[in-house]
Amino acid sequence: MEKVYVIFQLDTEDFITPETDDILLDLIDILDQHGIRGTFCIVAEKARSLERRGRFDVIESLKKHDVAYQSNFHSVHPVISEYLKDKKWDEGVKEVKKREGPGLEYLRRVFGVAPSAFIQPGGSWAPETPYALRELGVPVYADGIFESDPVWFCGSLCLRAAMSFPEHSTLSDLEALKSKFDSIYSSKVNGGLITIVMHPCMFVTENFWDAANFSYGKNTPQGKLTPAPLRKKEKIKESLEVFHRFLGFILEHRNVKVITFREVFSLFREPEERRLSSDQIFVLARKASRKNDWQIIDGISISPAEIFRLLIDVIVNFLQENVEVETTPIRFTLGPTDNPSEMLCAKTYSRKVGIKDIFELSRISKNFMDKYQRMPPIIVKHGVKYGPGAILEAAAKTVLHYFERGSVPESIEVHGLPNLPEVVDRWNLNKRISNQWKWIIFPKDFSSKLIEELTLLQSWTIRPARLISGG
Repeated sequence: MEKVYVIFQLDTEDFITPETDDILLDLIDILDQHGIRGTFCIVAEKARSLERRGRFDVIESLKKHDVAYQSNFHSVHPVISEYLKDKKWDEGVKEVKKREGPGLEYLRRVFGVAPSAFIQPGGSWAPETPYALRELGVPVYADGIFESDPVWFCGSLCLRAAMSFPEHSTLSDLEALKSKFDSIYSSKVNGGLITIVMHPCMFVTENFWDAANFSYGKNTPQGKLTPAPLRKKEKIKESLEVFHRFLGFILEHRNVKVITFREVFSLFREPEERRLSSDQIFVLARKASRKNDWQIIDGISISPAEIFRLLIDVIVNFLQENVEVETTPIRFTLGPTDNPSEMLCAKTYSRKVGIKDIFELSRISKNFMDKYQRMPPIIVKHGVKYGPGAILEAAAKTVLHYFERGSVPESIEVHGLPNLPEVVDRWNLNKRISNQWKWIIFPKDFSSKLIEELTLLQSWTIRPARLISGG
């Protein structure tokens, strides 16, 4: 069995209830006893509250572990999805940087290190967030719409926890927890990652701190914030003992290595430049001509957007110039960001597309991507609307024809690959997005059509993250 990496994700968020400060020391003590480090995912306002209350002992203890960032104010309105609800892509990216940048810088100052990851607060999802945080120097995004196995999305390494540790556990729960971990562990025969999430504050409190103060769109004024009700000390002690024993049980697995979010990025790191040879491009074109999906070619993971861009580059740089196809770089590219409603409704009907039009569609697409680093939405040619799925199909079939017959075709029959990659259906992505809006903090019936559409369009950037063997 290959090595299985385990991360303990401790969402550190309650800035209202003072008693939730000391539990951090208790959990750190347990981690220290076992000689491992956890990732404390800290809301910036929680760090401010520690400073205001003079809890520099807690801050110094946290510095010995990994520090991640869990937004500036977590559940204080407007939360991330609320302030991005009606914003287009570029405006939304700027807004994330404007609102979350100061909290990120605050954690850097207090803990003396750049946070290793961004942890989504509750259901506050928007696709601009992982992209903007990546540009702010935070390469890992946790929770949200993702799987427990990491993927690349908008250039960020994204994942969610494989299991939760129930903070109100009693000793009678221990065997069930062990069994659940073993079930996940046994599925990792080829190695992998298991992230275990918990909320330190809930060891101490009966309920979540934010439900009483910010649920259903409410913003309780600063002077009237209600601390969460506390659990009895003996119950807290028992739950900590369960965590202590559970942690010891995990460490008994000889193939387990406990890491932090700071280390996980290096486990899935890729070369600064990924390239495909002409033989690999031939294989890619054959696969892309049949379906709109990510591909793995000789261990190289490629998103649908990157496939689109590479094939367009091949047509414009080589086929159109009538020169031999050479090794070509894979370039990170966003999915389309403009006119999402129009693009998602666009359909392509079977038609023949002449090589001159294919060359022109390719030139327009390449110029757009070179300028904006994202795919074009619909391109209109001779009154016909070509969505990205149709352009991908035409490009793939043109490149495939060249490799099979040594020349470009006179025309290509385009049947219309879908404008969204297959991962949308494979993951039931629409449901995953709508499930985010069930967070109790949102106003009743909250949703955002624009966030949903932009998420679907950025599914073009999703591709598997490949674990480095022996990393």
